[in-house]
Amino acid sequence: MLKPSQPRPAKRWLPRLSLHVLLVALVTGGIVHITSTLAIPYMGASTAFDRVSAGLTLNAMRVLPPAAPGSELLPFSDPVHQLAICPFDLNDGLLTVTATLPDPGWSLAIYTQHGDNFYAVAAAGLRQPDVTLVLEPSRATLLNLFGIGTAPNFDPSRIQAPEHRGLVVVRAPRHGQAFEERTAAMLARARCTSGPASG
Repeated sequence: MLKPSQPRPAKRWLPRLSLHVLLVALVTGGIVHITSTLAIPYMGASTAFDRVSAGLTLNAMRVLPPAAPGSELLPFSDPVHQLAICPFDLNDGLLTVTATLPDPGWSLAIYTQHGDNFYAVAAAGLRQPDVTLVLEPSRATLLNLFGIGTAPNFDPSRIQAPEHRGLVVVRAPRHGQAFEERTAAMLARARCTSGPASG
């Protein structure tokens, strides 16, 4: 007597993925995503540093006129603030930055040429309005992170720049036409000078 044939299981057309392969795919995708996100600022045709330094003198502070539609040095500039900007290049040595931050709302920030803000100080956190900084190339190495070698001495007035080129920006709030002359005069005190501070 013949036995009835057993139904055959349906064929799986999709291959079975092991957990190992799935994890490798997820990690690889994450690495590609993070790498491409971090690389985008370095792949642009021009940076803010390129646009600013093309119209300004390196290692010299310049007070920009109040932002007005169509005349901004940088796009999307906030008309509520007036800026003094110094594009710097540390390939020739140190840079001394001096500025007066007289009132709350004033600030000084330093950026790399790719837009990373590595130093900032606000007037609200200062005991006195005058600020003097010496900007120098970074001497830190990967070995310093593990306690090998000699790390640079910490001095709050000496700032180590992660890149040789960048921007120093002094930002002042605009309080109206009656205060514009005073604001411009205080911004004009800001200086960038090659070499260490004298005296």
